[in-house]
Amino acid sequence: MALASINGLDNAGAGQKNAIAPAGEVSSLRSEFLQMMVAQINNQDPLNPLDGTQYVTQLAQFSMVEGIEQMKVQGQQQATLLDTLQVLGSTSLMGKKVTVPVQSISLSEPERLSGTIPVPAGTGQLSLEVYDQQGKRVHQQEWHSPTGEQTFALAELPPGDYEFRVTATREGSRLSLSPYLERTVEKVSLPAGGGDIMLGLAGVGQMSLFKVTEFGQS
Repeated sequence: MALASINGLDNAGAGQKNAIAPAGEVSSLRSEFLQMMVAQINNQDPLNPLDGTQYVTQLAQFSMVEGIEQMKVQGQQQATLLDTLQVLGSTSLMGKKVTVPVQSISLSEPERLSGTIPVPAGTGQLSLEVYDQQGKRVHQQEWHSPTGEQTFALAELPPGDYEFRVTATREGSRLSLSPYLERTVEKVSLPAGGGDIMLGLAGVGQMSLFKVTEFGQS
């Protein structure tokens, strides 16, 4: 999906809600309706004129359609305003740290990684393994009968790509989990076709704003 970028902020601009009806559309519909009604009156059979209640019914039906159309336009305008406020608010995240679920990470410089693992209720054993880009295991850690949220800290890792594998054993079954790491927001973007606000995170890449579980300081 294409993204348009301005000073680190990708914004779809005013075109993101181009589905909103033109301002004069409702007035145009009213004008066309009245013209049709006048034409109907002018061409009616003088010996068998239309019942006045038919005009009233037609006007009521048009008023109902007109009201629905206005509600639709107002709803779309409110949605556009909400999207704009979300984008403007998310720009304040630039340079800040956020906590997100991470399966893999790419380090451009040595770094000590630390994070948390939400533990499902009833977990008997929890294990964390970290593999480098050659498939070599560089870290392994286990916890027995963990509860709540388990924290971990790794020794300094050299630059490179790493994969996290977290497994929880519960009642004989194994669950794959994601560890949560704190990463810096480098970019904020909004897909041109609409959708979630995306954050560009250091070493992780793009991720939806709605996957953030915690906001921190820069």
